[in-house]
Amino acid sequence: MSNDLIQFVNSNEKAFNSSLTTDEITFEKEAQFAIQAFQANNFLHKIAIQNQDSARAAVINVAAIGVSLNPASKHAYLVPRKGAVCLDISYMGLLHLAVNSGSIFWGQSKIVHANDKFELQGLTKEPIHNHNP
Repeated sequence: MSNDLIQFVNSNEKAFNSSLTTDEITFEKEAQFAIQAFQANNFLHKIAIQNQDSARAAVINVAAIGVSLNPASKHAYLVPRKGAVCLDISYMGLLHLAVNSGSIFWGQSKIVHANDKFELQGLTKEPIHNHNP
């Protein structure tokens, strides 16, 4: 990875910190996660170099939204799409945001397979999910 991209990521510290919405996220950690993502994916790296505005926005949006690029948390990912670097928030990240905002107390997700019986019972009741694990 070029030092230019590392310098580019690090040059966004002020904008990142001014966009922070939570104390759980720090620029130092998220910058390292972003650099790791660029190092692990040559195509993403190439797109970030070609479209630095999108890469800057994606990294700053991490702070503004309050999710982490930490691969262990699986909350969000930097993804190359249509010539831009996009911040994609996973279902785990959405669940994290919903709990942290107080919108919900807890939540879970389960995979429903084609042969499972799955039936919603309304907004306030647990769905019926019969399956053969």
